[in-house]
Amino acid sequence: MNQAVFPIPNHTEIAKVINYLNLNHAKAAVEGKPLIVTISTKQIDRSAAQNRLYWKWLTQFADHVGSTKEEQHSFFKRKFLISIFNRDDAEYAEMCSAIAALKKNECEEYKAIADHVIKLTSTSKASVKQMNEYLNQIEAFCLMHGAKLLIPYDLEWCYRDGL
Repeated sequence: MNQAVFPIPNHTEIAKVINYLNLNHAKAAVEGKPLIVTISTKQIDRSAAQNRLYWKWLTQFADHVGSTKEEQHSFFKRKFLISIFNRDDAEYAEMCSAIAALKKNECEEYKAIADHVIKLTSTSKASVKQMNEYLNQIEAFCLMHGAKLLIPYDLEWCYRDGL
């Protein structure tokens, strides 16, 4: 059985949870795998669900362009994530300014330093809001390049709701 996630922003959504439990609890018990219900609240840091969606999308786009998900991870961090962190984090912006100065001065170490910063820049440092913005940018970019990214049903809530 696939994991199911049910955000409950209002009373109406409770019915979906009850329906799911009614449809699945008996079968799971017969199989010796009773359902486990976990209740949690909205989180600030990038969610595990957003991360799963991100890697699914990287794989989809990599397949579309004939590369690897790791290459796309690096590409999109350079293209979008750095500017989000640069805007929202003063220390990160200071580091980016120092790297830009190296480039301007034609420093030989510029490329190695810039590549290392890209490598160390991590989506795990993104807030849920930042990660949602990043996913929006990736989705728009991929669509412009002929790839409509699929959102699995169980991950729609983490992207559509913009947690």
